[in-house]
Amino acid sequence: MPATSPPNVKVAVIINSFNRRNLLEKALGSLIPALRALPFGTTTIVFDAGSTDGSREFLRRASAENPEARIEILTPAAGDDTSFSAGVNAACKQALDQFPDLRWLMLYETDNWIAGPEPLLRACALLSAEPQLAAAGFTVRLHDGKRCGFGVRFPTVTSFIAGQNLTARWKLDAARGTECRHTGDIEWFTCDVVFTSPLLIRRDAWEASHGFDAGTFPFSDSDLDWAWRCARMGWRMAVIESDAVVHDNLAVASAWSANRVVDFHRSRLRLLKRHRGRWVTAIKPLLFLRHLIESALLKRAARGDLTAVPKLDKRREMMRTVWRNYEG
Repeated sequence: MPATSPPNVKVAVIINSFNRRNLLEKALGSLIPALRALPFGTTTIVFDAGSTDGSREFLRRASAENPEARIEILTPAAGDDTSFSAGVNAACKQALDQFPDLRWLMLYETDNWIAGPEPLLRACALLSAEPQLAAAGFTVRLHDGKRCGFGVRFPTVTSFIAGQNLTARWKLDAARGTECRHTGDIEWFTCDVVFTSPLLIRRDAWEASHGFDAGTFPFSDSDLDWAWRCARMGWRMAVIESDAVVHDNLAVASAWSANRVVDFHRSRLRLLKRHRGRWVTAIKPLLFLRHLIESALLKRAARGDLTAVPKLDKRREMMRTVWRNYEG
């Protein structure tokens, strides 16, 4: 439990952590002073999905050294779901149950960094002024200052058939923002899907949507499905122009990344079936053909590049499982 439970807590920061201590230290190192400067109370709830790299010990120390940050650590019991979506849902439920006056949930990842309180203040002000918005994210950059992705458009069947590499090259799913608007001095636009890195969510929207669908989308596409369901209920997602927010994993892969390519295909097929129609299953022969072509190219590359071998193994796995919706 946090050190204090003041009635003025308006924002709960939600972090899902798993074996990325170095990034976690940097993320919290910027977050804590930013939250300290806000004119209202906050709490930070970290769902640790079973870290073994010292992350839990660091969190306990950070909580003890910064009692005003009200850092709470959730550790799942044996047998509990530790997926990304389940962790976010559990932390959000804890926050909403504990703080009845809570207005916003801020999803903040271990590869985020924030320059100060201003982005959060602007996001709170925007959601307060624009009731049609379910959430607000930010234009983000890498630590070296380069801009990076803040969101995507709702994916199409064409982009799924083309594959991730061609989709990125041809920008098939690139964010298609609307014309910039101004609310006071806040410059913003809407986008189909805004990534959870970070994302300030209106409590009403989270409760109306029942959060992430952890059963169907435990990892990949959880944010896309949530945004799509919100859109069907009439909500919109905003992106605030900012140079003060970073999304950069510094080339530190998540421990969940080992099966990312297979998980992506499994989840994307589910996503398109749910939101584009069950007819999407008819494209499986085309997906098989793409995996076959990718396998041939990777087989040639593997002769001189050992890093291509695991990629080839994944394509062979997908050739076997595409007919079963990428289920093992």
